[in-house]
Amino acid sequence: MRKLVTFLLGLLCVFTSALAQRRAVVGKVVDENNVPIPSVSIQIKGSSAGVAASEAGVFEIHAANRDVLVFSSVGFVSKEVTVGTKSTINVTLVRETSTIEEVVVTAMGITRKTKSLGYSVQQIAGDELNKAREANVVNSLAGKLAGVRVTAQSGTLGGSSKIVIRGVSSLGGSSQPIFVIDGLPIDNGSPNIATQSGAAPTGIASVDYGNRAGDINPDDIESVSVLKGASATALYGARAKNGAIVITTKKGKSGRSSVTVNSSTRFDNVLKLPKFQNEYAQGTYGVYEVAQLNGWGPKISDVQDRQFTNFLGEQETLKAYPDNIKDFFQTGNTFMNSVSFEGGNEGADFRLGYSNTTQDGTVPNQSYKRNSLTLNGGRVFSPQFNARANVSYMGISSKGRPVQSSNNPNILGNVLYNIPRTVDMQKLRDNYINPETGQQIPVSPSRTGNNPFWIINNNGYSGDLERIYGNAVLNYKPVDWITVTNNIGLDVYNEFRKGVTRNGTIGMLTGGFTEANLYSRTLNNDLTITALKPIAKDLTLKALVGGNIYEQYFRRSQGDAQELTVDQLYSFANAAVVVTQNFQQRKRILGVFGEIEFNYKDFLFLNATGRNDWSSTLPVNNRSYFYPSVSSSFVFTEVMKKPSWLSYGKVRATWASVGSDESPYLTDFYYNPQSAGFAQYGYGVTFPFNGALAYSIPITSPAYNLKPQKQNSYEFGAELRFLQNRINLDVTYYKSKTSDQIVALAVPNSTGFRTLRTNAGTVQNSGWEIQLGIIPVKTSDFTWRIDGNFSKNKQIMTELPESIKTYTLASGWSSLQIRAEKGKEFGIYGTGWLRDPDGNIVIDPDNGYRVTTGDVRLGNLYPSWMLGVNNTFTYKGFNLGFLVDIRKGGTLYSSTVSSLRTSGMAIETAGHRDQPIIDKGVNETADGKYVPNTVAVQSTEDYWANNFVSSNTEANIFDASYVKLREVRISYMFPQKNFSGVFSFIKGIELGVEGRNLWIIHDNIPHIDPEANFFTNSTVGEGVEFNSVPTTRSIGFNVRLKL
Repeated sequence: MRKLVTFLLGLLCVFTSALAQRRAVVGKVVDENNVPIPSVSIQIKGSSAGVAASEAGVFEIHAANRDVLVFSSVGFVSKEVTVGTKSTINVTLVRETSTIEEVVVTAMGITRKTKSLGYSVQQIAGDELNKAREANVVNSLAGKLAGVRVTAQSGTLGGSSKIVIRGVSSLGGSSQPIFVIDGLPIDNGSPNIATQSGAAPTGIASVDYGNRAGDINPDDIESVSVLKGASATALYGARAKNGAIVITTKKGKSGRSSVTVNSSTRFDNVLKLPKFQNEYAQGTYGVYEVAQLNGWGPKISDVQDRQFTNFLGEQETLKAYPDNIKDFFQTGNTFMNSVSFEGGNEGADFRLGYSNTTQDGTVPNQSYKRNSLTLNGGRVFSPQFNARANVSYMGISSKGRPVQSSNNPNILGNVLYNIPRTVDMQKLRDNYINPETGQQIPVSPSRTGNNPFWIINNNGYSGDLERIYGNAVLNYKPVDWITVTNNIGLDVYNEFRKGVTRNGTIGMLTGGFTEANLYSRTLNNDLTITALKPIAKDLTLKALVGGNIYEQYFRRSQGDAQELTVDQLYSFANAAVVVTQNFQQRKRILGVFGEIEFNYKDFLFLNATGRNDWSSTLPVNNRSYFYPSVSSSFVFTEVMKKPSWLSYGKVRATWASVGSDESPYLTDFYYNPQSAGFAQYGYGVTFPFNGALAYSIPITSPAYNLKPQKQNSYEFGAELRFLQNRINLDVTYYKSKTSDQIVALAVPNSTGFRTLRTNAGTVQNSGWEIQLGIIPVKTSDFTWRIDGNFSKNKQIMTELPESIKTYTLASGWSSLQIRAEKGKEFGIYGTGWLRDPDGNIVIDPDNGYRVTTGDVRLGNLYPSWMLGVNNTFTYKGFNLGFLVDIRKGGTLYSSTVSSLRTSGMAIETAGHRDQPIIDKGVNETADGKYVPNTVAVQSTEDYWANNFVSSNTEANIFDASYVKLREVRISYMFPQKNFSGVFSFIKGIELGVEGRNLWIIHDNIPHIDPEANFFTNSTVGEGVEFNSVPTTRSIGFNVRLKL
């Protein structure tokens, strides 16, 4: 550490000395109407040194007398000014309506003019991304991009988020895009840990440990480019078949060294809690039973003259505690603080950044801490050679991660929501442990329910992660028109996870624990040669060839211990049963690629790419696969006489093909060592057993002739700008087909296998994307801007093998399955209500219950369309922005809602308690006809407990549409003129109030957030919720300071 500090201080001294040779030049940039132009780029000609003007058009740059300053901004004619002896330079830029010189970062980190692109790319500036900062940068993209769907999995601190671009295209595995930072593809996995069945039934597979893209420090981001189509990502190969998130990090700028501080303090509360009934106590059929954890007991107001025994054995008069569940949760805190140092001159630049995020959750004893350190530096050694290197370190620690899903005694949601309405939460908090015996005081004297405070104070799930990633880029120009670049990078992390269950926990009385160590390493090297040269008077050729080496290695070792002898001693030596296992896998891809682009007069562009990959995960005969792309764009306003209302017009088109491989070792017949044998009841058996080892063969027949998946796609689009760029419109239509899906089809058990891995099936995605930007009002002091994005994706399973009607993507939850069916979108299937030909629910004439039937399609998995609307108002130094996120369609199954209803805790179960219920529906007569139902269910308890049990899938299916106020920020930037004299070192101060996930304006799902999801980002599955941790709203303030 001392050497690192010495090195950094020395680096600072070198740059400070270099900068001292120049002097400060200040000024202001305005348009023809003397209106300040924000964010103008001021570059020293012939070097990489430059600065950006403030929102008020003010700038300061360090330059020498001989330097020439180049002033440029989108929509304006660039202007060059020689510094000379002037210390103040005020510049007026003339608006240019004929050219648009915006640039974006595309595949391989290549910067291109937007008008040259034949495909859709959206770019978000880091400042826009961090208007209301998020600990997980993936969540910051929600609602801001057309065709991009972001879903936070739960309210767990450091929890995972799923991102899908233009629909799910695969029948198995992840549909996540690749994340690329400064040209380095990084790991975005979220590996689960499953404990051995039987030997240690309570593991940590149901604990959300986050996805690795969530480790990225948002304050290091300069911009994010989202590459959607296959053409945009073709140079990345198979890894980017689901799109790419290309992140460019901040670098030092030429001029005076600067210090930037960004500090946010937030207060977090649960966004949505269930609505409980507060009229009835626990019991059965209206009779009080302290052992029951439900709401089917007597009406509280009817028994005020009596006393009953509570969970402590005390006599008390029943009283409802309407806020008892709310009182369990606490106000969480989020502190995000970052500081960066940066500077540079015409020959070198640097940026050193540190960030700390500290969170205390809404669930007591839950915490998350992340420390990030980043160093980015570049140097121009000569006109022919330059280099840049950056490295980022993250240290992450978490405690108290709650358990979700099912079949685990530590599931907090299931325990919490079944607490009777007559139980005082403070009394549970004060009496969760017997002070004399040290044993748990359960909620139920019959020991059928854990005290939630026993769980959060004793049964913890924690994790520690250290990660480092970075890359080095070398550029060499042997001649003016050729550039040779090598970009080598490494991403490595070590993670330790631990989950403990204390002796005395109901469901695992003898206690146990799990420890796991995970190691991941990603190595990537890209060597490219780029040539840029005019080949005719008006025609320029750009060509690129390159090679790629990519390797991923993952290793996991874990131990599961059960039957602890000494309470709270979590040592393997203290366990009667210990099961260990280890696993490792390696994957390598070698690729060669090329690109050629023709530019005619800077308005007509033609681009073609080709790549060939060799994947280690495919059979030798099929591991080589080639995929090409071609795209074109035409800026038609460059060659026509434009009407005054049209500022810019472009059309574009693209076609591409991309292949993809599979996980390692699916083509081999391998023996897997086993450390435990499953038993339906009891603890099973562990190995070695009597000195004998155990190995299992694969349940899926190896695929010796497996071929790569192949995706063909095309895209058409148009970009139009009106009224001097006051209205911007971008429209895209796309269609993709992913064929030769790699699937596991069921085969007869007589084969010795359960499934056969093969290529079968085609998934099609097609849709529209619309981006619209409008500036309704703009004056010298006030601007109102509206940015909207709309997307509609239609997914169809166009082909399946003739031997099957549907293909199961995920299953195993109370008869619920997620399937692909030919001619339809992915959907949820399960038990549904039997209906007559007119759609009426059939009622059993013997008991009045709804009749069920199996294998019913219950809805589409994904939304029909999405809309995001972002409003921004600026007045002098004030800024107000808010984002509304809308999704229409999709389906969600909720186990939480089922539990609340069947236990009589939900508010809707309070009605009709004193009378039979005649359900709406029909009875089938002996002659097969249907008549209105007249048969009553004799009790409300039976009605809800039988009709809405979790195995009745349709009873717990809901429309997943919603409208959310995703983020709000109000800020004020103090004028720089306020900082003079002794405070002249202050270059800017901005104070703001910010909030995220503030309000569910509309939804159709009772009791839970419609975004809740059981599945991680590494699976296709969605639309299923099992005892999820409530999501949170966050409100706080922010201070941004620049020195």
